[in-house]
Amino acid sequence: MPESASLPSWARVALVALAVFAIFRGVALVRHDPLLALANNYDQIRYSSCLTIAPWRPGARTDLANPPAPYSRFAFLPPPRDMCTLSSDLLFTAPIAWTWRLSEAMGGREIHSIRRLAEWRLLIWFAVAAWATLFFLRERRADLALAHLAGFALVAMDPANTLYLATFYGEAAAVFGLYLTLVALVAALVRPTRAALAMTAAGALILGLSKYQHLMLPIVLGLAVWLGAGRVGRRVALVLFVAGTIGAGAQVVNGMQWTEMARDIAWINRADYVLDVLLAETSDRDRVVQKLAINDECLDYIGKSVYVMPGRVDQTCKTVDAWRNRTLWWLLVSDPPALGRALLHIPRKLLPWQPRYLGAVEGGNNEHQPAWMPSLDLVFGNRIAFAWTLLLVPWLIVAACVKRGTAPAARAFALACATGMVAVSVVALFGDGDVEFTKHAHLAVNFALASLCLPFAALFHRALFRRAPAESRA
Repeated sequence: MPESASLPSWARVALVALAVFAIFRGVALVRHDPLLALANNYDQIRYSSCLTIAPWRPGARTDLANPPAPYSRFAFLPPPRDMCTLSSDLLFTAPIAWTWRLSEAMGGREIHSIRRLAEWRLLIWFAVAAWATLFFLRERRADLALAHLAGFALVAMDPANTLYLATFYGEAAAVFGLYLTLVALVAALVRPTRAALAMTAAGALILGLSKYQHLMLPIVLGLAVWLGAGRVGRRVALVLFVAGTIGAGAQVVNGMQWTEMARDIAWINRADYVLDVLLAETSDRDRVVQKLAINDECLDYIGKSVYVMPGRVDQTCKTVDAWRNRTLWWLLVSDPPALGRALLHIPRKLLPWQPRYLGAVEGGNNEHQPAWMPSLDLVFGNRIAFAWTLLLVPWLIVAACVKRGTAPAARAFALACATGMVAVSVVALFGDGDVEFTKHAHLAVNFALASLCLPFAALFHRALFRRAPAESRA
């Protein structure tokens, strides 16, 4: 394969153009005035409260949601109760909080702009992208460098992802951890250097620790790499297994911190699953009702969100505190027709990629980013045909890799994207039912789109090396 110094001019231009496009997309969103970010549906307070940070809004409770629009100004304000949920996102938010504390100690203002957090996150994204691109070029894999930058510019820097930069959502760490894991495992499959393996481990830890629902995801990816790459990918798979196990263990310990808020969230998640999925699709409703001792008032909310209930969920569904996840899941899995019907919720709820119920413009009323800042989300909409396409594409690419006998690294990447997409979707469905499925399955769309980097790489490979035989004869 040719060295980067001998790249054809079109490839050099393409590399520069893709890099500039990616930088423009990221910087344009982060620096936009008014602020562009996903509004808080209440979830953010679980993470920002760990740092005693809340939106600056005089006279308002620090734990109030603000779905119509995001806030740009924050301050150190204690939460009204123990609400902290630990996440790897603290790796990004804590340094910014420390700089704010230091600024105040030196006489600075007590109100701070969340744009600093967005800029910090974006700088880290760009640094990893630069590392990956240079790694592939040094390894004489310009095809992978081009495919990576295409994926980075078109998918990673899509507003559906970058709108999380100026937020305290766990999704911000999740999508970055996913990007880092995927690009690093490809680098490690090309050549398992210490740096590539370390980056893979870091990505797996950030991903697994980002949200409780992702605690097993790095292990799933490790299994996919082991199955797809065989002996070639053993070291990479082992790194994913070890890092994933550490992350999963930490998440389990974190989940044992049984605060009042953690209890409420657990009850809400169980009720969402039971009302939206289990009772809605079961073949024997009486069996489920008797097993869970569900009261009639609770049954009135089948197919509805718990957020329309008049009070706390345990006041409507009297026995929710006695429901156990293993029982809830077994009641569905042991009923194959119901399980099949439940899984069909995934394509129906997968889109839109960017949650429509959350505003994205500061000072707006459920407004979204301007039209000149396009997203693939606008193409997909909530069309079920696009949802099915996204769910099928990674598996079609896996099948093509197997049929064509592609390199082990390509098979491993394709299988990682396909299995990761399924894992995220199923966990979201079994974890919280249909409620906010779009947001909870956010990574599933990223997995599907990331798999397209393989055909991109194949096209770039053919374009770059089609003259290689003639050059070698000369």
